[in-house]
Amino acid sequence: MLVESIDVSDTGVTVHAHTRSGVPAGCTGCGALSAWVHSRYVRRLADVTLAGQPVRIDLSVRRLYCENATCPKVTFAEQIAGLTMRYQRRTPPGLRQVPRMRGWLTIRAGRGG
Repeated sequence: MLVESIDVSDTGVTVHAHTRSGVPAGCTGCGALSAWVHSRYVRRLADVTLAGQPVRIDLSVRRLYCENATCPKVTFAEQIAGLTMRYQRRTPPGLRQVPRMRGWLTIRAGRGG
């Protein structure tokens, strides 16, 4: 992954990044490696807060063709280990933060604010 820029504003931090072209990725259906690019799209991932500010990662990822003729998937989106998970809009650390926030909100609501 290559970071292109980082924007800091009053509303939070946004990291703009993209994956490396030419590096093979494993099909999420069969595991076969492919570097045959179908297209690209931007995933917007919520990450843990930084100094109390929300962090969003705008990550341009590739959609690739699976080169295994017996695989039921024709295309798949590459995943970045430790950063992206299929069908998630949060990073793994961001997902771990959600239950802590729910607990804190429950406690705050129980105390009446």
